[in-house]
Amino acid sequence: MAIDTRTAAHVSAAFLRENVAVHGSDEEVQRIVARGPRGALALAGLSVAVLLALWLAFFVFVFLPRGSVG
Repeated sequence: MAIDTRTAAHVSAAFLRENVAVHGSDEEVQRIVARGPRGALALAGLSVAVLLALWLAFFVFVFLPRGSVG
């Protein structure tokens, strides 16, 4: 079995600056982080609103027309 000696010189791509998403200074990163996760909160709120609308539509169009059981 052959041993590959080239692996010792390998550097992960995560250590290269061009592979990092944010290329700004520390002040710019802090300004972005200070604004908070607005996109994630908007997506979560939209998802909850769609889920409630679907539940309400199901209730109105399926359960109410059947009336009370029993």
